[in-house]
Amino acid sequence: MTRDAFPVVVHVLMLRGDELFLLRRANSGFLDGYYVLPGGHQHAGEGVESAARRECEEETGVRGTVLSPVCVLPYLGDGQQGLNFVFEALHWEGEPGVAEPEGFSEAVWASSQSLPEPHAPWIGDVLRCRAEGVWFKELHRP
Repeated sequence: MTRDAFPVVVHVLMLRGDELFLLRRANSGFLDGYYVLPGGHQHAGEGVESAARRECEEETGVRGTVLSPVCVLPYLGDGQQGLNFVFEALHWEGEPGVAEPEGFSEAVWASSQSLPEPHAPWIGDVLRCRAEGVWFKELHRP
């Protein structure tokens, strides 16, 4: 019996009052044009929280990020299935921006009540989980 691969993807929720930091994807072939949280894939042998800190620094340019877990969201799509781990940045050094211009066209601070369109559909799940103190949300099925 073969096992399926379940990639782990990490994301970082950065809040400033009611606003959250979003990046607009570009040139990747996946969700291009969509606003997303900073994040990416965990590397082999890397801790989940370490991966989130690394991805946040690579994509936003901030350092010294102190993270707290928010939730876990399974995903299924485009023939892939895996797990999203979402952390909240409690502290960081520097002003976040686009640190990987080859992968992102824009950085914005947006009200959590009025997210720019289009945005990754699971961001609403993340915000609800955070508000309700729920650590896990089962994957959406069509």
